[in-house]
Amino acid sequence: MKATTMRWCCTVLASVVVAAVGAFAQAQQTNYAAMTMKVDKLADNFYTVTGINGTGRTGGAIGVLTGPDGIFMVDASFAPLTAKITAAIKTFSIEPVKYLVNTHPHGDHTGGNPNLAKMGVTILGLSQMRADLIAQKGFDPAGLPTVVFNGPMTLYMDGEEVQVIPVPPAHTDADSMVYFRKDDVLMIGDFFRAGYPNIGGTVDGMIRALGMAIAVCGPNTKVVPGHGPVMNRADIIAHKDMLEGVRDRVSELIKQGKSEDEAVAAHPTASYDPIFLNNIGQFYDDGTIVRYRNGDAFIKQLYEQLKPKT
Repeated sequence: MKATTMRWCCTVLASVVVAAVGAFAQAQQTNYAAMTMKVDKLADNFYTVTGINGTGRTGGAIGVLTGPDGIFMVDASFAPLTAKITAAIKTFSIEPVKYLVNTHPHGDHTGGNPNLAKMGVTILGLSQMRADLIAQKGFDPAGLPTVVFNGPMTLYMDGEEVQVIPVPPAHTDADSMVYFRKDDVLMIGDFFRAGYPNIGGTVDGMIRALGMAIAVCGPNTKVVPGHGPVMNRADIIAHKDMLEGVRDRVSELIKQGKSEDEAVAAHPTASYDPIFLNNIGQFYDDGTIVRYRNGDAFIKQLYEQLKPKT
């Protein structure tokens, strides 16, 4: 990409809380050979590529901006899927992949990084993202970000304004969302997705991150979560309201002296289940959906974060 078509704008953000991150367990359980890639066109030069495994989807959704400056890609899914992903991209663009940014460090979004780097792709990432990948056992250092930033960054390419926006610790301690202003598409990663959240950062950080996403979105913005259907601003608002509501319910149970098991048994997600558990199985493989069949794991995370610290 020509220097005149690209501009970097970085501002320093406050340091984030360190949280443990790593590749998801489904990485070892997925039948990659059986997977096919689904391509969806969201705008004139913007597509998503998603892995389909039988009746379920696995791997993080990939965003692809195309144009004469080359391809800008969001997330890389699992390493064994790289060939299938690049083949899927070739069905709508012959341009080379120039840049890749990850929404967070988990293996279903970063596993393909080394393969793409060895193809000449420049990887962009938060400094904490780089640190988290280095800490992952067995991660190929070829897939580490070589362009590192610590605050919001804007790139201009293919006639688009691409905004990479770090958020407070939410799903992990290195989450970012990516907004394509002209196409009005937000790649939001896993701090907003089908089902109840997995909070590896903090619940309050996730609530603030969702607020930032709501502020970015307009009435027609297409919101692409890491897992799940394309959604919109109203869906993010509902997700934030749910998170605040369940957090407050768990806080009240803790004040009442309830144990973690008693808090889970109280089923504080009950009023939200019909909406947030509706048909989510189609977006997760068999090894992953076990966690998301109900809100129990979510409640346990909230309880551990909210209980008094000794």
